[in-house]
Amino acid sequence: MSNFAYTEAINSHKAIFTGDEFRHQISVLRRRVGDHIDFLDGRGKSYQGRIAAVDNLKNELQVEITKSETFTQPLPLQLLVALPKSGKLDAIVQKAVELGVSRITPLLTSRTVVRIDSQEKIKKKCRHWQHIAIASLKQSGNLYLPQIDQPTALNDLDENYKDETLFVDKIVFHPRAPDALAAKEWNLKKNAATRLALGPEGGFDDNEIDFLRSRNYMVISLGKRIMRLETAVVSALTIVQFLKNNI
Repeated sequence: MSNFAYTEAINSHKAIFTGDEFRHQISVLRRRVGDHIDFLDGRGKSYQGRIAAVDNLKNELQVEITKSETFTQPLPLQLLVALPKSGKLDAIVQKAVELGVSRITPLLTSRTVVRIDSQEKIKKKCRHWQHIAIASLKQSGNLYLPQIDQPTALNDLDENYKDETLFVDKIVFHPRAPDALAAKEWNLKKNAATRLALGPEGGFDDNEIDFLRSRNYMVISLGKRIMRLETAVVSALTIVQFLKNNI
């Protein structure tokens, strides 16, 4: 069960819940006028409120805000992950939100099997991943909803991140690289943003690793075991958040 509700329709005194959130609160949780509700806006604020009105014709729930609290946004934690097959990105998005990721960029690599061949399908996929991110935010209480990019070719990453001005620890996980650093050798800076790149099940090819090296990515190993992509993502994020004192 979700611990929080979610809406972006908030002003200083009132919040509005519509659509799926309205149906969940009224039909599933059986909320009624006068009930108290905890909710998030995905931008760093948490709220408490009291349900003031339920409009079943408009499918609209109005909440009077009784308390709000603003939290400092942590340094960006960006996840670049090869687009996997069989809907595995759903689980990756879910776990990434729980672990505090601020931006997710699905990557199209030389070994990516999945191809999305129309702009409409891309938009549909992105909406689907955004719904999963919102559900995970509500369950985990993560205060910041991550940005989810459209699937992006590795060679186009420079364009995606061209406006970036923050100092960033850049890491690519590559188990077969002979010079990959072990976890105890990672030299992460606690005052820097972090960007992690994880390849497909077959790994990044040599040209892709060279491309990332040329962009100052550290090549790092997660150990001797060969992990599935979704396992590697959770492991990598957990280690990084621990080393950055964010867990």
